[in-house]
Amino acid sequence: MVQVVGFNGLDLDALRRIVDEISRNPSMVKQTSTWVARTRWLGGFRVKAYVRNFTVEFDEPDSLGGSGKAPKPTEYILAALGACLTIGFILNATKRGVRVNDLEIALEGDLNNVLVFLGLSNEGHPGYREIRVKAYINTDAPENIVKELWEYTVKTSPVGNTLTNTVNLITDVKVINEV
Repeated sequence: MVQVVGFNGLDLDALRRIVDEISRNPSMVKQTSTWVARTRWLGGFRVKAYVRNFTVEFDEPDSLGGSGKAPKPTEYILAALGACLTIGFILNATKRGVRVNDLEIALEGDLNNVLVFLGLSNEGHPGYREIRVKAYINTDAPENIVKELWEYTVKTSPVGNTLTNTVNLITDVKVINEV
């Protein structure tokens, strides 16, 4: 278990100030609503993503022709959902005064039809058809409160909502013929 400071590892005064500032300042809503990332091909199936001051690498496993040096994008989707649910649960539990001793989330997903991605089929789609999530939460709070917090967390998860609601995907391509 990680040593943390404050209630559930959060600075409550700082959290209140942030929430108060966002609620009073409409420009902060925009500032906290638009996020950017950039990716660069590294060769083979390897990709590096740049997000704020961080880098994340992607690859495909050996079994799918990659080098297996990093998780594949669909695995990051599972990890992103798990991280979002963890952060959301800690936020909601903290707001309700529920102390969390430990929290682990196990995720597993089944792709609809990987053959579509490989260009070998037109049936179905290449994305996830189902993702199963199991949360293991260690807390002294009553089970009904924990379940209520969990349901609210799932309902308000930005990543969960992105996966379950239609998103407008607007793409553009620029061809660069210089070598």
